[in-house]
Amino acid sequence: MGRTILGVGAALLMVALVALQPNSGSVAAQRGRTPAGARFAGKAFRFNQVKPGIYHAIGTGALTVVGNSSVIVNDQDVVVVDDHISPAAAWVLLDEVKALTNKPVRAVINTHFHFDHAHGNQIFGPDVDIIGHEFTRQMLLGGSTNMPLFKNCLAGLPQGVEDLKRRVAAESDAPRKAALQAQLRAAENNIAAQAELRPTPPNVTLRTEMTLYRGGREIQVRFLGRGHTAGDVVVYLPKERVVVTGDFLTSALSNMSDSYPDEWVASLDALKKLDFDTVLPGHGEAFTDKAKIDNFQAYLRDVWTEVGRLKQQGASADETAKRADLTRHKGNFPNIQGPGLPLIGVQRIYELLDARANRR
Repeated sequence: MGRTILGVGAALLMVALVALQPNSGSVAAQRGRTPAGARFAGKAFRFNQVKPGIYHAIGTGALTVVGNSSVIVNDQDVVVVDDHISPAAAWVLLDEVKALTNKPVRAVINTHFHFDHAHGNQIFGPDVDIIGHEFTRQMLLGGSTNMPLFKNCLAGLPQGVEDLKRRVAAESDAPRKAALQAQLRAAENNIAAQAELRPTPPNVTLRTEMTLYRGGREIQVRFLGRGHTAGDVVVYLPKERVVVTGDFLTSALSNMSDSYPDEWVASLDALKKLDFDTVLPGHGEAFTDKAKIDNFQAYLRDVWTEVGRLKQQGASADETAKRADLTRHKGNFPNIQGPGLPLIGVQRIYELLDARANRR
Protein backbone atom coordinates (compact mmCIF):
# COMPACT_ATOMS: atom_id res chain seq x y z
CA MET A 1 0.00 0.00 0.00
CA GLY A 2 1.07 3.46 -0.62
CA ARG A 3 2.17 6.03 1.80
CA THR A 4 -0.44 7.93 3.79
CA ILE A 5 -0.08 10.98 5.98
CA LEU A 6 -2.92 11.79 8.36
CA GLY A 7 -3.42 13.66 11.56
CA VAL A 8 -3.92 16.98 13.20
CA GLY A 9 -3.35 15.88 16.76
CA ALA A 10 -3.76 13.12 19.26
CA ALA A 11 -7.27 14.16 20.29
CA LEU A 12 -8.64 13.91 16.78
CA LEU A 13 -6.80 10.64 16.29
CA MET A 14 -8.67 9.23 19.28
CA VAL A 15 -11.95 10.30 17.68
CA ALA A 16 -10.96 8.33 14.59
CA LEU A 17 -10.08 5.27 16.63
CA VAL A 18 -13.44 5.34 18.43
CA ALA A 19 -15.19 5.63 15.08
CA LEU A 20 -13.59 2.52 13.58
CA GLN A 21 -16.47 0.14 14.24
CA PRO A 22 -17.77 -2.18 11.52
CA ASN A 23 -21.08 -1.30 9.89
CA SER A 24 -23.12 -3.97 8.13
CA GLY A 25 -24.92 -1.42 5.97
CA SER A 26 -24.23 1.82 4.17
CA VAL A 27 -24.26 5.17 5.94
CA ALA A 28 -27.12 6.98 4.27
CA ALA A 29 -26.12 10.30 5.75
CA GLN A 30 -22.99 10.27 3.63
CA ARG A 31 -25.14 10.45 0.50
CA GLY A 32 -26.90 13.63 1.54
CA ARG A 33 -23.95 15.80 2.49
CA THR A 34 -20.31 16.33 1.74
CA PRO A 35 -18.22 14.08 4.01
CA ALA A 36 -15.60 15.62 6.24
CA GLY A 37 -12.28 16.08 4.49
CA ALA A 38 -13.71 16.31 0.99
CA ARG A 39 -13.19 20.03 0.36
CA PHE A 40 -9.98 20.90 -1.47
CA ALA A 41 -8.66 22.76 -4.50
CA GLY A 42 -8.26 21.19 -7.94
CA LYS A 43 -9.01 17.65 -9.06
CA ALA A 44 -8.37 14.56 -6.97
CA PHE A 45 -8.14 12.12 -9.89
CA ARG A 46 -6.90 11.82 -13.41
CA PHE A 47 -8.89 9.35 -15.47
CA ASN A 48 -6.80 7.52 -18.04
CA GLN A 49 -8.97 5.84 -20.67
CA VAL A 50 -7.33 2.51 -21.56
CA LYS A 51 -10.15 1.12 -23.72
CA PRO A 52 -13.52 2.62 -24.72
CA GLY A 53 -15.48 3.20 -21.53
CA ILE A 54 -12.75 1.80 -19.26
CA TYR A 55 -10.79 4.25 -17.11
CA HIS A 56 -7.91 3.92 -14.64
CA ALA A 57 -8.36 6.52 -11.87
CA ILE A 58 -5.12 7.68 -10.23
CA GLY A 59 -4.80 10.26 -7.47
CA THR A 60 -3.28 13.65 -8.25
CA GLY A 61 -2.18 14.37 -4.67
CA ALA A 62 -4.79 17.06 -4.05
CA LEU A 63 -6.66 14.58 -1.84
CA THR A 64 -5.28 11.51 -0.08
CA VAL A 65 -6.65 8.49 -1.96
CA VAL A 66 -3.55 6.17 -1.96
CA GLY A 67 -4.74 3.26 -4.13
CA ASN A 68 -6.06 3.43 -7.68
CA SER A 69 -9.59 2.65 -8.77
CA SER A 70 -11.04 1.65 -12.12
CA VAL A 71 -14.25 2.96 -13.67
CA ILE A 72 -16.19 0.85 -16.17
CA VAL A 73 -18.89 2.80 -18.02
CA ASN A 74 -21.51 0.45 -19.44
CA ASP A 75 -24.65 0.91 -21.54
CA GLN A 76 -26.88 1.82 -18.60
CA ASP A 77 -24.66 2.09 -15.53
CA VAL A 78 -21.16 2.29 -14.06
CA VAL A 79 -19.11 -0.32 -12.20
CA VAL A 80 -16.32 0.95 -9.92
CA VAL A 81 -13.42 -1.25 -8.83
CA ASP A 82 -12.02 -0.18 -5.42
CA ASP A 83 -13.08 2.97 -3.59
CA HIS A 84 -10.00 4.24 -1.75
CA ILE A 85 -8.99 5.15 1.79
CA SER A 86 -11.97 7.04 3.20
CA PRO A 87 -15.60 8.03 2.68
CA ALA A 88 -14.36 11.42 1.51
CA ALA A 89 -12.12 9.91 -1.17
CA ALA A 90 -14.94 7.70 -2.46
CA TRP A 91 -17.40 10.61 -2.44
CA VAL A 92 -15.00 12.76 -4.47
CA LEU A 93 -14.40 9.87 -6.89
CA LEU A 94 -18.13 9.66 -7.59
CA ASP A 95 -18.34 13.42 -7.99
CA GLU A 96 -15.49 13.52 -10.49
CA VAL A 97 -16.83 10.51 -12.41
CA LYS A 98 -19.71 12.80 -13.40
CA ALA A 99 -17.30 14.45 -15.85
CA LEU A 100 -17.11 11.10 -17.67
CA THR A 101 -20.77 10.10 -17.60
CA ASN A 102 -24.12 10.83 -15.97
CA LYS A 103 -24.93 7.12 -15.63
CA PRO A 104 -25.39 5.85 -12.07
CA VAL A 105 -22.90 3.66 -10.21
CA ARG A 106 -24.72 0.39 -9.60
CA ALA A 107 -21.87 -1.86 -8.45
CA VAL A 108 -18.58 -1.52 -6.57
CA ILE A 109 -16.03 -4.34 -6.53
CA ASN A 110 -13.49 -4.60 -3.69
CA THR A 111 -10.35 -6.34 -4.92
CA HIS A 112 -9.38 -6.97 -1.27
CA PHE A 113 -10.04 -5.67 2.25
CA HIS A 114 -7.13 -3.25 2.75
CA PHE A 115 -8.03 0.23 3.86
CA ASP A 116 -6.77 2.05 0.77
CA HIS A 117 -9.08 -0.03 -1.44
CA ALA A 118 -12.29 -0.57 0.55
CA HIS A 119 -12.74 2.19 3.12
CA GLY A 120 -15.03 4.16 0.85
CA ASN A 121 -17.74 1.46 0.86
CA GLN A 122 -19.93 3.24 3.39
CA ILE A 123 -21.02 6.05 1.08
CA PHE A 124 -22.97 3.73 -1.22
CA GLY A 125 -26.68 3.23 -0.67
CA PRO A 126 -28.72 0.01 -0.66
CA ASP A 127 -29.27 0.25 -4.41
CA VAL A 128 -25.55 -0.39 -5.01
CA ASP A 129 -24.07 -3.89 -4.96
CA ILE A 130 -20.74 -4.00 -3.13
CA ILE A 131 -19.04 -7.15 -4.39
CA GLY A 132 -16.08 -8.93 -2.86
CA HIS A 133 -14.66 -12.24 -1.76
CA GLU A 134 -16.14 -13.88 1.35
CA PHE A 135 -12.84 -13.27 3.14
CA THR A 136 -13.02 -9.55 2.33
CA ARG A 137 -16.50 -9.40 3.87
CA GLN A 138 -15.27 -11.27 6.95
CA MET A 139 -12.38 -8.85 7.46
CA LEU A 140 -14.44 -5.69 6.95
CA LEU A 141 -17.07 -6.98 9.37
CA GLY A 142 -14.60 -6.98 12.22
CA GLY A 143 -10.90 -7.36 11.76
CA SER A 144 -9.48 -5.10 9.09
CA THR A 145 -8.76 -2.17 11.41
CA ASN A 146 -6.95 -4.46 13.86
CA MET A 147 -4.41 -5.61 11.30
CA PRO A 148 -0.82 -4.34 11.73
CA LEU A 149 -0.74 -2.47 8.42
CA PHE A 150 -3.64 -0.20 9.32
CA LYS A 151 -2.72 0.16 12.98
CA ASN A 152 0.86 1.11 12.15
CA CYS A 153 -0.34 3.67 9.64
CA LEU A 154 -2.81 5.22 12.06
CA ALA A 155 -0.33 5.34 14.93
CA GLY A 156 2.14 7.47 12.97
CA LEU A 157 -0.31 10.00 11.60
CA PRO A 158 -0.13 12.85 14.10
CA GLN A 159 3.65 12.94 13.88
CA GLY A 160 3.43 13.01 10.10
CA VAL A 161 1.36 16.17 10.18
CA GLU A 162 3.62 17.81 12.75
CA ASP A 163 6.62 17.07 10.53
CA LEU A 164 4.86 18.68 7.57
CA LYS A 165 4.08 21.77 9.63
CA ARG A 166 7.73 22.13 10.58
CA ARG A 167 8.82 21.71 6.98
CA VAL A 168 6.34 24.35 5.82
CA ALA A 169 7.58 26.79 8.46
CA ALA A 170 11.23 26.21 7.56
CA GLU A 171 10.86 26.33 3.76
CA SER A 172 11.91 29.61 2.11
CA ASP A 173 11.48 28.62 -1.55
CA ALA A 174 7.96 29.71 -2.57
CA PRO A 175 7.10 26.83 -4.97
CA ARG A 176 8.40 24.19 -2.56
CA LYS A 177 6.54 25.83 0.32
CA ALA A 178 3.30 25.82 -1.69
CA ALA A 179 3.75 22.12 -2.48
CA LEU A 180 4.30 21.32 1.20
CA GLN A 181 1.24 23.34 2.17
CA ALA A 182 -0.83 21.30 -0.31
CA GLN A 183 0.48 18.09 1.27
CA LEU A 184 -0.40 19.41 4.71
CA ARG A 185 -3.97 20.28 3.63
CA ALA A 186 -4.40 16.80 2.17
CA ALA A 187 -3.10 15.22 5.38
CA GLU A 188 -5.41 17.26 7.58
CA ASN A 189 -8.36 16.48 5.31
CA ASN A 190 -7.54 12.80 5.55
CA ILE A 191 -7.68 12.60 9.31
CA ALA A 192 -10.95 14.50 9.28
CA ALA A 193 -12.25 11.86 6.85
CA GLN A 194 -10.97 9.01 9.02
CA ALA A 195 -13.02 10.31 11.95
CA GLU A 196 -16.18 9.43 9.99
CA LEU A 197 -15.01 5.99 8.89
CA ARG A 198 -17.32 3.01 9.39
CA PRO A 199 -15.79 -0.09 7.74
CA THR A 200 -18.54 -1.54 5.56
CA PRO A 201 -18.41 -5.05 4.09
CA PRO A 202 -19.50 -6.27 0.67
CA ASN A 203 -23.21 -7.15 0.46
CA VAL A 204 -22.60 -9.60 -2.42
CA THR A 205 -19.84 -12.19 -2.08
CA LEU A 206 -18.14 -14.92 -4.07
CA ARG A 207 -15.86 -17.85 -3.35
CA THR A 208 -14.37 -18.53 -6.77
CA GLU A 209 -15.99 -16.42 -9.50
CA MET A 210 -19.04 -14.55 -10.68
CA THR A 211 -19.96 -12.67 -13.85
CA LEU A 212 -21.79 -9.40 -14.39
CA TYR A 213 -23.48 -8.76 -17.74
CA ARG A 214 -23.98 -5.12 -18.62
CA GLY A 215 -25.43 -4.80 -22.12
CA GLY A 216 -22.71 -6.06 -24.44
CA ARG A 217 -20.07 -6.06 -21.72
CA GLU A 218 -19.03 -9.10 -19.69
CA ILE A 219 -17.31 -8.41 -16.37
CA GLN A 220 -15.82 -11.44 -14.63
CA VAL A 221 -14.81 -11.33 -10.96
CA ARG A 222 -12.35 -14.12 -10.21
CA PHE A 223 -10.54 -15.48 -7.18
CA LEU A 224 -7.34 -17.08 -8.51
CA GLY A 225 -5.85 -18.19 -5.20
CA ARG A 226 -4.28 -16.59 -2.16
CA GLY A 227 -1.64 -13.95 -2.75
CA HIS A 228 -1.60 -10.39 -1.43
CA THR A 229 -4.36 -11.46 0.98
CA ALA A 230 -6.53 -14.55 1.42
CA GLY A 231 -9.33 -12.96 -0.60
CA ASP A 232 -7.90 -11.10 -3.61
CA VAL A 233 -10.11 -10.94 -6.67
CA VAL A 234 -9.27 -9.71 -10.15
CA VAL A 235 -11.77 -8.13 -12.51
CA TYR A 236 -11.47 -9.48 -16.03
CA LEU A 237 -13.10 -8.06 -19.15
CA PRO A 238 -12.55 -10.77 -21.79
CA LYS A 239 -13.88 -8.86 -24.80
CA GLU A 240 -11.73 -5.81 -24.05
CA ARG A 241 -8.79 -7.97 -22.84
CA VAL A 242 -8.37 -5.89 -19.67
CA VAL A 243 -7.69 -7.16 -16.15
CA VAL A 244 -7.94 -5.06 -12.97
CA THR A 245 -5.65 -6.59 -10.37
CA GLY A 246 -5.74 -4.48 -7.20
CA ASP A 247 -2.59 -5.28 -5.20
CA PHE A 248 -2.48 -8.88 -6.42
CA LEU A 249 -0.26 -7.40 -9.14
CA THR A 250 0.96 -3.80 -9.13
CA SER A 251 3.41 -1.90 -11.28
CA ALA A 252 6.12 -2.31 -8.60
CA LEU A 253 6.33 -4.39 -5.40
CA SER A 254 3.25 -5.16 -3.32
CA ASN A 255 3.04 -4.95 0.45
CA MET A 256 3.28 -8.39 2.10
CA SER A 257 1.78 -7.80 5.54
CA ASP A 258 -1.17 -10.17 4.98
CA SER A 259 0.27 -12.19 2.13
CA TYR A 260 0.98 -15.81 1.22
CA PRO A 261 4.19 -15.39 -0.81
CA ASP A 262 4.75 -19.05 -1.66
CA GLU A 263 1.14 -19.50 -2.81
CA TRP A 264 1.13 -16.16 -4.61
CA VAL A 265 3.42 -17.52 -7.33
CA ALA A 266 0.91 -20.23 -8.31
CA SER A 267 -1.97 -17.75 -8.12
CA LEU A 268 -0.14 -15.51 -10.58
CA ASP A 269 0.27 -18.52 -12.88
CA ALA A 270 -3.54 -18.69 -12.95
CA LEU A 271 -3.64 -15.00 -13.89
CA LYS A 272 -1.28 -15.62 -16.80
CA LYS A 273 -3.78 -18.09 -18.29
CA LEU A 274 -6.28 -15.28 -18.90
CA ASP A 275 -6.25 -13.62 -22.32
CA PHE A 276 -5.50 -9.95 -21.61
CA ASP A 277 -3.24 -7.23 -22.99
CA THR A 278 -3.71 -4.46 -20.40
CA VAL A 279 -3.31 -4.52 -16.61
CA LEU A 280 -4.88 -1.88 -14.36
CA PRO A 281 -3.01 -2.27 -11.04
CA GLY A 282 -3.99 -1.05 -7.59
CA HIS A 283 -0.88 1.16 -7.47
CA GLY A 284 1.11 2.69 -10.29
CA GLU A 285 0.30 3.19 -13.95
CA ALA A 286 -1.51 0.75 -16.24
CA PHE A 287 0.84 -1.50 -18.21
CA THR A 288 0.93 -4.02 -21.04
CA ASP A 289 4.24 -5.77 -20.34
CA LYS A 290 3.40 -9.27 -19.08
CA ALA A 291 7.06 -9.81 -18.18
CA LYS A 292 6.23 -7.88 -14.99
CA ILE A 293 4.36 -10.97 -13.79
CA ASP A 294 7.40 -13.21 -14.31
CA ASN A 295 9.63 -10.67 -12.60
CA PHE A 296 7.38 -10.47 -9.57
CA GLN A 297 7.09 -14.24 -9.33
CA ALA A 298 10.89 -14.52 -9.33
CA TYR A 299 11.05 -11.91 -6.56
CA LEU A 300 8.45 -13.75 -4.48
CA ARG A 301 10.35 -17.03 -4.76
CA ASP A 302 13.56 -15.37 -3.64
CA VAL A 303 11.89 -13.48 -0.78
CA TRP A 304 10.49 -16.72 0.59
CA THR A 305 13.82 -18.52 0.23
CA GLU A 306 15.98 -15.70 1.62
CA VAL A 307 13.80 -14.99 4.64
CA GLY A 308 13.45 -18.70 5.35
CA ARG A 309 17.22 -19.17 5.13
CA LEU A 310 17.94 -16.42 7.64
CA LYS A 311 15.23 -17.62 9.99
CA GLN A 312 16.70 -21.11 9.90
CA GLN A 313 20.06 -19.62 10.86
CA GLY A 314 18.45 -18.17 13.98
CA ALA A 315 18.09 -14.55 12.86
CA SER A 316 15.28 -12.57 14.46
CA ALA A 317 12.68 -10.89 12.26
CA ASP A 318 14.32 -7.53 12.97
CA GLU A 319 17.72 -8.87 11.90
CA THR A 320 16.33 -10.49 8.77
CA ALA A 321 14.56 -7.26 7.80
CA LYS A 322 17.98 -5.58 7.76
CA ARG A 323 20.03 -8.39 6.19
CA ALA A 324 17.79 -10.02 3.56
CA ASP A 325 19.40 -9.37 0.19
CA LEU A 326 17.09 -9.06 -2.81
CA THR A 327 19.34 -6.66 -4.71
CA ARG A 328 19.53 -9.11 -7.62
CA HIS A 329 16.03 -7.85 -8.51
CA LYS A 330 16.96 -4.17 -8.53
CA GLY A 331 16.93 -4.04 -12.31
CA ASN A 332 13.22 -4.89 -12.39
CA PHE A 333 12.31 -3.06 -9.16
CA PRO A 334 14.40 0.14 -8.88
CA ASN A 335 12.99 0.96 -5.44
CA ILE A 336 15.25 -1.79 -4.07
CA GLN A 337 18.19 0.32 -2.92
CA GLY A 338 20.15 -2.31 -1.02
CA PRO A 339 19.75 -5.21 1.40
CA GLY A 340 16.69 -5.10 3.62
CA LEU A 341 12.94 -5.71 3.57
CA PRO A 342 9.98 -4.06 5.32
CA LEU A 343 9.78 -5.54 8.79
CA ILE A 344 6.03 -6.08 8.52
CA GLY A 345 6.55 -8.39 5.54
CA VAL A 346 9.30 -10.36 7.26
CA GLN A 347 7.11 -10.80 10.33
CA ARG A 348 4.36 -12.18 8.11
CA ILE A 349 6.68 -14.76 6.53
CA TYR A 350 7.98 -15.78 9.97
CA GLU A 351 4.37 -16.25 11.07
CA LEU A 352 3.61 -18.47 8.07
CA LEU A 353 6.79 -20.53 8.52
CA ASP A 354 6.04 -21.04 12.21
CA ALA A 355 2.45 -22.11 11.47
CA ARG A 356 3.62 -24.67 8.93
CA ALA A 357 6.30 -26.03 11.25
CA ASN A 358 3.67 -26.49 13.98
CA ARG A 359 1.46 -28.53 11.62
CA ARG A 360 4.19 -31.10 11.00
